[in-house]
Amino acid sequence: MMQGKLLFGTAGVPNSTAKKNNPVEGVRRIHELGLDCMQLEFAHGVRMKEEVSSNLRKVSYELGVPLTSHGPYYINLNAREQDKIDSSVERIIQTAKISDLCGAESMTFHAAFYMKDSPYDVFDLVEKSMNVIEERLSRLDIEIELRPELTGKTSQFGSLEELINLTKNVDSCRPCMDFSHLFARTNQYNSEEEFDMVIGKLKEELSEEAIQNMHIHISGISTNSKGDLKHLNLEQSDFNWKALLKSLKKNGCGGYMICNSPNLEEDALMLKNYYMTL
Repeated sequence: MMQGKLLFGTAGVPNSTAKKNNPVEGVRRIHELGLDCMQLEFAHGVRMKEEVSSNLRKVSYELGVPLTSHGPYYINLNAREQDKIDSSVERIIQTAKISDLCGAESMTFHAAFYMKDSPYDVFDLVEKSMNVIEERLSRLDIEIELRPELTGKTSQFGSLEELINLTKNVDSCRPCMDFSHLFARTNQYNSEEEFDMVIGKLKEELSEEAIQNMHIHISGISTNSKGDLKHLNLEQSDFNWKALLKSLKKNGCGGYMICNSPNLEEDALMLKNYYMTL
């Protein structure tokens, strides 16, 4: 990962890829489009043949298109039943294994729901699971950044403060900064000054490295009082993406910027093109 350089890509295979569900073709399409990276989406389960993952690693390396990944949606490290927590831990480990085979350096996932529990208790449980995951991955000799996502609903674990504290307590943990979710969750953080504040906080509480090696999600978003409802294209949304890019540029931020808008590569290219003018 080149520190201080922002790479733009899509959450999943670009819409304009001829073979929609072929990630190898997706990486080729990213390269053709002039984008920089791609996120593998394991949202509905971690299924990938070994030959696909080794092909992906090869093509990603040859074309210089690095990969990130997103774990399954049905992860909840605060589930009511212990066996559900155990299977959530397994899903994160399976995602890390396959991501590692593909050569991905950073993986994100939604860590937990509060389920009406106190956020403090949920934090302790999540931290405990993260330590178990870290230990098991190091035994498997898998080095990957585990990045719980900044979540968009107030019912989900994953506020900015929680992610900062988790990063302080678990070595392999880093935040996945979904700025659209931060806006949806808090109904603030939508101006250049506020984005500067968030970046300043990451730098101050974590490190300079935390802002030079980021995993960022961005999309348009529609919201209600409970947070995010659905992803929109950037132009249809109130999310101030230009101010975010100005702030990231000004503060020397680098890493992956993964676009989650429905039109994927169109918004990713719009983001990259605007960023290049700054």
